[in-house]
Amino acid sequence: MKYRLEMLFTKISHVMNIWQATFFAAISWVLGMIAVRTIYLWAISIRDDSLFLKEVTRAIVSLFGPNKYVRVMDSIWVVLINYFIIFLITCLFFSFFYRYMRQKLLKKQLRTINFALHDGKPVDTESFVPEIQELERNIESMRERQNKLMKQEEQAQQARNDLITNVSHDLRTPLTSILGYLSYIHEDRYRDEIELRYYTELVYGKARHLHKLIDDLFSYTRLDSVEYRLKKDELDVIELLSQLVAEYDGQATERNMKIVDHFDAKKLIISGDGNQIMRLFENLFSNALRYGEGDKQIDVSAKQEGNMAVVKVTNYGQEISEIDLPYLFERFYKADKNRTTTGTGLGLAIAKSIVEKHGGIVTAESKNRKTTFIVKLPLI
Repeated sequence: MKYRLEMLFTKISHVMNIWQATFFAAISWVLGMIAVRTIYLWAISIRDDSLFLKEVTRAIVSLFGPNKYVRVMDSIWVVLINYFIIFLITCLFFSFFYRYMRQKLLKKQLRTINFALHDGKPVDTESFVPEIQELERNIESMRERQNKLMKQEEQAQQARNDLITNVSHDLRTPLTSILGYLSYIHEDRYRDEIELRYYTELVYGKARHLHKLIDDLFSYTRLDSVEYRLKKDELDVIELLSQLVAEYDGQATERNMKIVDHFDAKKLIISGDGNQIMRLFENLFSNALRYGEGDKQIDVSAKQEGNMAVVKVTNYGQEISEIDLPYLFERFYKADKNRTTTGTGLGLAIAKSIVEKHGGIVTAESKNRKTTFIVKLPLI
């Protein structure tokens, strides 16, 4: 009861101040008194004009006596009933004034919000009625979602523009080289067969790089598509990593490097697409070999943390700056701004897409001349 009264007074205070409430309450009480007086006079006139009521009155007077009749008519119950009727009529009139003031206030506050939305300005709704405050919060929430969607659309458009720009650059560079070397060969400008073979090897290398770029681009766009579905099987991460360590050992030896594995578990079983998981770790291994310094090693570790398989691939050498670190997994991003490396700029973006498709996360950290890529995949 106390809570309901507090809520009632709170609602009234949002619509009108104390002076307005007192004024309308007083008017309502006066109107209530007038209404009760009118009803009373109307009832007396009916009683005096009605033969039936006259006979009932005479019967009561003859039964109880005139004094008793007067006392009954003036008893406490009659007084209470009169006051109760006055109270009800007062509440009715006050309710009418309240509704009128409320509608007037709502229209004013809605106009304020409408003008603010038109001008794109925030609205201070602290003094507004609760319903309008809730409406304004919902409108503000919708506006924030709309702004977020617009920002995402702008980012998507920018990403498409960047994609076209980067693809154009990375396709044009090897194509220009290929056309240049082929033109040299076509015009018989080489001195002998040895030089011809040299230029042929250059063209072949550029063509292979172009093929890998197109293949990486296709893989990335396919993984990034919502329609793409993984072919999941039970996979042992330890077995996959052991296989890759053996495969990449020759490349590491050519660079005066070695791959050292640190496996803290015999098996780490996940549910995943075997080809994609293999592609994920191939990209990380290739990245470590490309950017690791000679006479150093690559550390590959795997262990279980809770319900996750945690794999770390670490290479030693020049650190990645804190500025570049957050952007490593973006497509076509290279910490090497001069593009002197032979990578396509899509390897880590593909790795991230594969990990996320499998419900995992991939991060990178670089300090103390050591760069580590950390992959976490859910176990089954």
